[in-house]
Amino acid sequence: MKSFKLFFVLIISAILLTSPLNVVHASREKPAVYVNNQQLDIFAGMGSKGVTYVPFRPIFEKLNMTVNWDSGTKSVTAKNDKTTITLTNNSYTAYVNGEKVDLLAPPFIDPNNNSFNVNLRFVAESSGAKVTWVKKGNDASIYITNPNLNKN
Repeated sequence: MKSFKLFFVLIISAILLTSPLNVVHASREKPAVYVNNQQLDIFAGMGSKGVTYVPFRPIFEKLNMTVNWDSGTKSVTAKNDKTTITLTNNSYTAYVNGEKVDLLAPPFIDPNNNSFNVNLRFVAESSGAKVTWVKKGNDASIYITNPNLNKN
């Protein structure tokens, strides 16, 4: 009888572990992010004032920008052949190609994982891309498209 109960518990555990209930999926609070229809291994987070944030490095690199983090000033500079974007922790001021731009909400360092998070729409549009939200039921995805990006 004990072996039957143990077998039953193992079967139920295996079913639960392989169940789609355990699969992480996009939601309106944590939408999936795609660049030219390729999903990034990140989810966006919603901040104050409706700003959508993502970790800086994956988004800049997918937008074919080189990234330089300055730990002294807690700022990131991303560059490609046409655009240079500089963002500083907790600053409402960004610079795009040397021009000052006022931000609705500042980038910030997430104390939970020490990642620097930037405004997804601002970064994408400053690099020349278009941002589209797709909402279906409780799920949401963000599509960033730029025909000038190399596919990688």
